[in-house]
Amino acid sequence: MADETGKAIKLTRDDLRSIDVGKTKTFYLPDAKACDNGKALTYQFQNLMGCKFSVKTDYTANTLAITRNAI
Repeated sequence: MADETGKAIKLTRDDLRSIDVGKTKTFYLPDAKACDNGKALTYQFQNLMGCKFSVKTDYTANTLAITRNAI
């Protein structure tokens, strides 16, 4: 989910579903807390989706780079 500037307000399950296997998507979030919440959501949701995600967090830029991998 993003605001009018294109910056994500929060990471959603639909955002994670939109990532194809083997692809990386970067999400620009408002603050470090949103990054931590997004990372937690990603690792919890991988069990429901039957895949693995790898997450790289940049707290300076408030970004999450998420890669979806097959099991």
